[in-house]
Amino acid sequence: MMYYHLATFYQRFHKKRSGWQIQAAFIIGTTQSMLLLDLWMVITSILEIKYETTIYKKVLFFAIGLFLIFYNINRYEKKYQYYKSKWGVYVGNRKKIQIFLTFFIVIFSWVFVFILGFIFNKYE
Repeated sequence: MMYYHLATFYQRFHKKRSGWQIQAAFIIGTTQSMLLLDLWMVITSILEIKYETTIYKKVLFFAIGLFLIFYNINRYEKKYQYYKSKWGVYVGNRKKIQIFLTFFIVIFSWVFVFILGFIFNKYE
């Protein structure tokens, strides 16, 4: 559902080329990476795990993020018509709710990192 709504959104800006499909898959991979970071921050904060952020952890998280981005690009590449037939049939309130949830999750995944950081004093 996310891919279809994001691809439809980006398609408005790219009329002559198909870069919008890759952008939508990139946003999905980035959102998944941010949600993993959110989950990691919640788990370490609730369990009160003290850790230092080393270069190895940063490289590992970066590698996981790149993997998710490339995985989603390969997964969704040239499949817009399939997802359009699956998710494009909804109209009215159900379509509005799906669009709202898609963009809410994308924005919330980024904002939640800062919220968790301030709640658990990660930015000292």
